[in-house]
Amino acid sequence: MEFGYHTTSYVYEGAPAPEQPVAEKLVDHAQFLEAGGFSWFTLMDHFWQLPGIGHPDEPTLECYAGLSALARETDEMELSGLVTCVHYRNPALLAKEIASLDALSGGRALLSIGAGWFDDEYEAAGIEFPDPATRVRQLRDAVRLVDAALTQDSPVDYDGEYYDLDGFYCEPSADVPIMIGGGGEQLTLRVTAEYVDRWNIPGVGPDTYEHKLEVLADHCEELGRDDDDIEKTVTVNALLREDSAAARAAYRSHLEETPDGPPAPDDVPAAVGTPAEVASVVETFGDLGVETFQIEVPKNDRRTVELFVDEVLPQF
Repeated sequence: MEFGYHTTSYVYEGAPAPEQPVAEKLVDHAQFLEAGGFSWFTLMDHFWQLPGIGHPDEPTLECYAGLSALARETDEMELSGLVTCVHYRNPALLAKEIASLDALSGGRALLSIGAGWFDDEYEAAGIEFPDPATRVRQLRDAVRLVDAALTQDSPVDYDGEYYDLDGFYCEPSADVPIMIGGGGEQLTLRVTAEYVDRWNIPGVGPDTYEHKLEVLADHCEELGRDDDDIEKTVTVNALLREDSAAARAAYRSHLEETPDGPPAPDDVPAAVGTPAEVASVVETFGDLGVETFQIEVPKNDRRTVELFVDEVLPQF
């Protein structure tokens, strides 16, 4: 079992140097995670903070700018967005950014990409927000274009449904894994089965994850692909304390100041609890075939990470 960490916030509760500038906090936290045994580090791809996590005026770094900084300050972790929005960049530019991140990091880039969903950002930035079916078709087209730009000899031509290349140079080239994030059963999981190396879905419990796996397997069977060829990952909300009630209270406390407010008392994720309880959740996902278990920690709660590194991760 490998472990990942998803950064959704640039608030660091319990960090040893809270007065640091935002970029230095990010670097220090990523280095702390790498030393603790995490093998995958991601940043969310949004213009501002999401209402269920924090406030829109909180500092939020552009995804690939932040990852490029980490490329030179970490040594081993894979680096990616989670997930890159297909519409926030021209796919040719995205291919160049991925190739550059791979070069800067010494071959540690991963393209994780999705069809987009946060319509408030689209509207604010003047980006068209198509219907779901169109967004997924555009995702499929962008994945094929980026793969061509990264792996074919330059200059590259690509004639797609929505996107094209005509004599495009992408040097240095890069053979990076491609992941799709999302759980749409008719469209997103179909594209996953068709084209990519890895799959991720965030914020679901084991029962939902198992169902999505079955849908993905059905798509693979229809396409003649072995679904074991697709690496399975999951991202879960986590907060740890020595006592289960204390963990639940801390989780609600971290979220109560957000615009969306705290979850209902009985709507707390399974990975909020003691190290033993969280280890059981990890084991359950592992039994389902998850190869990389990623945690998302409200406000990057330092005690959670310490307990996870010291008491959960060594069990796997």
